[in-house]
Amino acid sequence: MIYKDQFDENSIAHQLASIRIKKDRKQLAQTLKNNLYDVLNPDYIKTEAKYFLELNLETSVAPTFTNITGASGRNKATLTVSYVLKNIKTAQTISEGRTDVYDSYDVTQNRYATYTADEYVKDNLTNVIAQKIRNSIVNDISEEKRECEENKHDKNYKCLIE
Repeated sequence: MIYKDQFDENSIAHQLASIRIKKDRKQLAQTLKNNLYDVLNPDYIKTEAKYFLELNLETSVAPTFTNITGASGRNKATLTVSYVLKNIKTAQTISEGRTDVYDSYDVTQNRYATYTADEYVKDNLTNVIAQKIRNSIVNDISEEKRECEENKHDKNYKCLIE
């Protein structure tokens, strides 16, 4: 439903396609950024940048199960992302929030297998976070569009979205 009016420049699909994401050099942050672009603009709509999304990604890994030797047998990976979506022209905040997700994986004797499991789980969690952030942004943009429509006759009311 969000993407059905992709040719309407005022549609939610165009609003989402006009979001640019702040660059980050860390590999997991790049994965999150790419996943966000995939869910924000699945039809690759070409549009001018109107919004800027800043992300702050934090990761943690903690043991959740210890075996009889005291070593970890299972780890819990948690990703936490704080985000702020701003209008590029006015720098006003349109949407902001924080979301976290977690999953666990087995720790094995093989270090490479454990490392691979850790990376695989974190990559999958970036997909889940991207979906959550997109859903929150869609909700906030929809709410702002509704408020703009309701207050379009009020000269003192300034819409945050274009």
